[in-house]
Amino acid sequence: MSRVGFIGAGRIGQTIIYSCVKDAFADEIFVYDLSKDAVDNFREELKHAQATKGSKVNIVVVKDVSEIKNCDVIVISAGKPRKPGQSRRDLFADNASIIKGFAAVLPSNNQKAKFVMVANPVDMLASVFMKFSNRYTISSGTQVETMRMRSFIADKLGIPVSLIDGYAGGEHGEAAEIFWDSVTVDGVQFDSAASGKLTRQDVENYMKGIAAQIIAATGGTTWGPATIIADIIKSIVLCSNRVMTVAVPVKVNDETIHVGIPTVIGNHIGPALESTLSENDRKKLDDAKQRVYTAYKEMLDSLSK
Repeated sequence: MSRVGFIGAGRIGQTIIYSCVKDAFADEIFVYDLSKDAVDNFREELKHAQATKGSKVNIVVVKDVSEIKNCDVIVISAGKPRKPGQSRRDLFADNASIIKGFAAVLPSNNQKAKFVMVANPVDMLASVFMKFSNRYTISSGTQVETMRMRSFIADKLGIPVSLIDGYAGGEHGEAAEIFWDSVTVDGVQFDSAASGKLTRQDVENYMKGIAAQIIAATGGTTWGPATIIADIIKSIVLCSNRVMTVAVPVKVNDETIHVGIPTVIGNHIGPALESTLSENDRKKLDDAKQRVYTAYKEMLDSLSK
């Protein structure tokens, strides 16, 4: 029996949970949120959705995070949401304290679980959880940026997104890097396929700017990230072995940090395919590692004060 635990059922958490229940790839899900009344009623709505979809996923709402046990995957989205105009790094101090609390409780009851961080800033909070839990952790990383990049190219060139390949990596958010040597359109390198129609700068501007645009207009990004994250969970549970740019742990100097790298995602996480990137793209990734490390060290220092 496959079990998935969800810590946090706010806007993004609920949407991920809905995607998982709709696709019915897990037998049982556990849901914890501070507002039990809200999540109890969310469960009622999910049951209504299940009735029309024929989904048989067993949904268990728990009163305390310690009641989440024996899960295959645990998804952590609990934390303060990002506000319009606020950087992900500004969220770190408050959310890191929350994540440390979960790190002290969840591992002992979930010995075989894969931990997936969703709360922002995802990469740094994945590092915090791994540091204080001593358990292997990934974050959703730059898979969202990868899908934004692919969708924009497909839309502007008027072709199915299935014909677009390639990855964005490094740090989730505005600092994400497109690994351009990996990007192809129906097997043809991007620059040749898009010549006269679309530029690299067009794609980068969209990928880096669309989240802020959506947040300003609607208050938050929801459907895109949630569906993409649900696919990460699905690939783990069903051992699909898809290549996704999740953020995986890498050692830089004296700390383990998380950066987005094309990685095989199944019941086993890995291998990371860093060695398959071109020299230019590996240089971008190395630069991203240093930026994340420097920022993470500064954030850890502020956390300890």
